[in-house]
Amino acid sequence: MAQLLSALPVGAVVKSINTKYNGAVIRWIVGHHEPDHVKLVTEKIISLKCFDAKESSNPSSVRQDSGNNRYSQSNIDQWLNSSAGAGVWYSARHSYDKPPSNTYVWSNYNEYDAEVGFLANFEAKFCNALLDDAITIALPTYDGGGSETITRKIRLLTKTEVGLGTENGITEGTVWSYFNSTTRRLAYPTAEAVSQSECTYSDLAPSKPYYYWLATPVAIHSGTARTVSASGSLGNNDDVYKGDNGLRPALFLASDNLVSDAPDTDGAYILVWNQPPTIPSSISHGIPYAGQPLAITTGGSTDPDGDTISYVWERKIDNGVYAQIGITAVTSYTDIVPSSGTTYQVRVKAVDALGNESAYTTGSAVAINYNTPPVISGINTTLGNQTNPLQYVYTVTDADAGQTLTVTETVTNGGDLIAVKTYTATSGSQYTADLTPVWLRLYNGQHVLTITANDGAGGMVTRQITFNRDLSRIAASRAVATDSMVTKCLLSLFPSDRPSDSVFYCEVTNNPFDPTPIWEDATSKINRLTHTFVNTTASNGFGVAYRFYINKGVSPIEVIQASLRFS
Repeated sequence: MAQLLSALPVGAVVKSINTKYNGAVIRWIVGHHEPDHVKLVTEKIISLKCFDAKESSNPSSVRQDSGNNRYSQSNIDQWLNSSAGAGVWYSARHSYDKPPSNTYVWSNYNEYDAEVGFLANFEAKFCNALLDDAITIALPTYDGGGSETITRKIRLLTKTEVGLGTENGITEGTVWSYFNSTTRRLAYPTAEAVSQSECTYSDLAPSKPYYYWLATPVAIHSGTARTVSASGSLGNNDDVYKGDNGLRPALFLASDNLVSDAPDTDGAYILVWNQPPTIPSSISHGIPYAGQPLAITTGGSTDPDGDTISYVWERKIDNGVYAQIGITAVTSYTDIVPSSGTTYQVRVKAVDALGNESAYTTGSAVAINYNTPPVISGINTTLGNQTNPLQYVYTVTDADAGQTLTVTETVTNGGDLIAVKTYTATSGSQYTADLTPVWLRLYNGQHVLTITANDGAGGMVTRQITFNRDLSRIAASRAVATDSMVTKCLLSLFPSDRPSDSVFYCEVTNNPFDPTPIWEDATSKINRLTHTFVNTTASNGFGVAYRFYINKGVSPIEVIQASLRFS
């Protein structure tokens, strides 16, 4: 799990485990909190380097001998903000500028022109997270005095920021909360800073505080800059080409960056560069009925890093606290509404595979309905192809006595909705949705029969039956009452020619009104021969009937009319 960087106190230490200098992970102190960002500075001195190289052709003899103390033109400023490769981070910032090579640094100590730019040591996501930092820095009187404001991703601290006052009357930013004492200004070099230094002073050791550069120039001089001393006070003015002072870079991160919930074994919180998922776009549900299932859905979330997302669902009853009711990998959850309480409210958040959480999306508090909705038997189902008019049998029940059950049957037809029937049902009774009256109106393809039962008290349930009307089979039938027993018939279909890729079958009967009519095959006699009935009995009235079907091929068929003659 993770927490906001802004939650850490001043003085806490953070690290990004893959951001290293000289092979060691860089540790950062939380130095100051602003409303939207956090200021960090390295916990220790990470290297010894010069502020700026000697400028041998500079008109100023001081800068020829000591280097340039204007921070915006310094080598250290350029190196700190470069992600270029080894030996290519440097480019001249003005006509007199020189690189920090052996030739131009004091006693050939700690040159760094051949290093990679400092930002090349950062993880890409750490580098991308760095905020632009605008800072006012005093100008040497040689450069006109006053101040200039520069914007950088990373830089050295100023005299004002470490609590050592102004320079030549210039306030350089604001004092950081961390630097509220001399002790807090003390800095120790890392073991790597000591081992990599070409300077081998006896007081340069990981166990001893040491000097480090500030971005502030000594304004009345053109080649010296301010330092913090080994005692935490303002150090001696030092020529900027000298590479025997330490570096403590500083940077800004947004307050909503994440760190681990607990520190690592070395006491540092780990910066988490994986970003949390977005806030779920919506949350919705139907009426919450006491003791009944309730489907809750969300519009979903996305993860900037492409991580797998889970949804955490929580519920609150009345003025109670939210309690987790489920975790899903999908954007829906079915809750069982409690059978007590007055109001029901749910919320959802997204969590990625690393435990990063979005904020909650919260639904409105709605009244719990203690009316029991009606029930339609069966389940939503798909029946497949139907060649004959669909007839679906179902039962409607309602546990609440005395309520009026109104049932509506509809069927889709392309983009239209056809009303089949609406009626008042009796709880516990069986009914049939019969699509015969509308069957011929339905297009070939998929349709949905929807049965809705409403109890008039806010309770409603639907049942959906999906099917395909299959027009590859054409069927028709007709029965005619007669005064006496029919013994012969002649059936004609117009047009009489049918495609060769179709299959035709026809039957006739002379007792169509009996419980079990006797059907006789007349397929081969259509349009050409009289059929003589074998059956000679009719127990439920006289009559004659035909029925036929045509299984279509790919060719079109048109049946204009059927003609029946009998005797």
